Amino acid sequence: MIRYGVGALAILAISIGMVMIIYGSGFIELDILNIPVWIFGPLGAYTLIYGIVSQRDPLYFILWGAVMLTISFASALHTIINPIIIIGISIIVIVILSFMVLWRARG
Repeated sequence: MIRYGVGALAILAISIGMVMIIYGSGFIELDILNIPVWIFGPLGAYTLIYGIVSQRDPLYFILWGAVMLTISFASALHTIINPIIIIGISIIVIVILSFMVLWRARG
């Protein structure tokens, strides 16, 4: 299995490259508040999937993946939905994920 750091660095490099291509070509107008979407979205999804697949500290990776996805969603949807609502929903999801992982680990 690929170590977390190697995969995370690859995901981050691909994401930054895509940001440079998309914003540089003018497909999307640059909005500084959307930059966390490009960084934390793919990295959070990778971390969450790594936590589900990996046997090494699944709770740690699942929680940090969920936190990064929360930051990404709050940044992406800040003009449509109040970020506090997104963070509140994410806190509930993180608690549920934590219990699911703990129950899975116990047996």
